[in-house]
Formats: sequence, C-alpha cells, structure tokens
Amino acid sequence: MKMIALGLAALLAFPATANAATFFNGSFEDGTAPGSFTTVSAGGTAIDGWTVLSGTVDYIGTYWQPGNGARSLDLNGGSAGAIAQTFDTIQGVTYFVDFLMAGNPDGAPVLKGLEVAATGNNAATFNFSTAGTSKGAMGWESMRYAFTATGTSTTLSFASLDSGAYGAALDGINVTAVPEPASWAMMIGGLALVGAAMRRSKAVVRFA
Repeated sequence: MKMIALGLAALLAFPATANAATFFNGSFEDGTAPGSFTTVSAGGTAIDGWTVLSGTVDYIGTYWQPGNGARSLDLNGGSAGAIAQTFDTIQGVTYFVDFLMAGNPDGAPVLKGLEVAATGNNAATFNFSTAGTSKGAMGWESMRYAFTATGTSTTLSFASLDSGAYGAALDGINVTAVPEPASWAMMIGGLALVGAAMRRSKAVVRFA
C-alpha cells in the first residue's frame, strides 16, 4: 500500500505543474454577439478576455466560415489591429500556443501576415495565402508558437502585419504547458510504482 501511495502522490503532483496556465476564450465564443461582424476599436473589450491594443479588428459572426465554434476574428477592421490577453504562467515553463489562421478573402494582399508575441520572448511571424479561398471555404491552417514564461503572468498578443481592411483571420487559440523533463520522470516513476504494487498485490502464494 505504501508503494501505491507513493506512486499516486507522484502522479497527482504532475498536473499541478503541467496545467497551471489559465487561458480564456481562445475561440472568441464569449462576448457581445457580433451578428455578421462588428468592428472593435483600440481599448475595446467586446470580446471577453481580450483587449484590442491598437487599430481596429472585426469580430466575425456569420460573415464567413469559422475555424472553430461559431465566431472568429479579422485582425484588420478598417486598419491593422492587435489583440492581447494576460494569463497565469509558471516562470521557466515552456508553453505552446496553437491557433488557426486564415485570411480575409475579400481584398488584397493575398498573403496575409500576423505577429505573435509573449512577455519577455521573441515575436514570431506567420503567413497565410488566401489564393483559392472564399468566405464559405476559408482554408484554415494550424499554427504553433512556443514561449518560455518569464514570470507568474504572461501577456500574449496577436498583431496584424497588413494595412487596409482585409487582414489575417484568427480562431481556435489554445495554450498548453510543456512538461519539464523532471515532471515526465516523476510521472513515469509514479506509474512504475503503481504498476509494480498492483502486480505484487495480485500475486497469490498457495501452499499444498
């Protein structure tokens, strides 16, 4: 029983490290109903959990095919916009930011660009070509950005790299922690302890 208890303790300790990030509304489903679409200006908080940092963005409802759920975002309203959200992190832990990217097919440029950044980390640029896409078939693609937290909170931002009113489309943002090697070792060790204890508990010695 002692071995099982030790193994379970190791397993219970693992998620506390790996799942500390608290991230909200990555698919923009929560917020003021946008109808077809609603333009949100700098300082606007119509999209729950997110703040428009600069320019304008279009909060998309039924205007085009979403990547996930029923809503999405055009990072260009009437001009290049940027959004941000601050959430809890563990200093020194690496996080993956997975998101869906497409582009407004209504106008130039064909190649849309956006920049992703996290507090204290290098920004990364992502591009999407709208060639052959339409509002009914947006061609959403999966993208990934990684960062290492420099503090107990991190501000994640997405900024358009295009001028005009036809920018990069954004949806389905998900943030997950990457377990450190020590955490993996703890989890594997815990599983081994539990497995060994269960095998021992099933062994029955019979005497004639």
